[in-house]
Amino acid sequence: MTKVFSKNKNDFYDDYAHHPTEIKSILEGVRNVNTKRKIVSIFEPHRYSRAISLKKEFSKSFLKSDLVIMCPLYAAGERKNSKFDLIQFSKLISKNSKTQVIIAKSKIDLVRFLKKNLISDEIIIGMGAGIISKWMADLKGSL
Repeated sequence: MTKVFSKNKNDFYDDYAHHPTEIKSILEGVRNVNTKRKIVSIFEPHRYSRAISLKKEFSKSFLKSDLVIMCPLYAAGERKNSKFDLIQFSKLISKNSKTQVIIAKSKIDLVRFLKKNLISDEIIIGMGAGIISKWMADLKGSL
């Protein structure tokens, strides 16, 4: 977990977590240290095959997150798989992790949402193995 920047008492981090075990582990660690701060997970699913085969595990990985912002899946060279539905994937996470899930269709959507909805003293963690690290770095100049 790498701190990218802070703004308005919000701390922005980037993490390579793209597997359910990694996501659960990082969120549990952050929650144990920050019991009262809101945790916002910005998640970029990585590979159709992984998202499909581990959807149940992913759906329970965000229990320690107060909000999940779901980004488009990063295919990492895989062909589009019609068995993967981002909306259904998001609904399953919302149900099993008992948290709200918002879908950001692009970096522009993500920036707009964060500008309108971040307050103060929140922890924002970008998670994934695709382009999310660049998006997290770009937020510094966009917010």
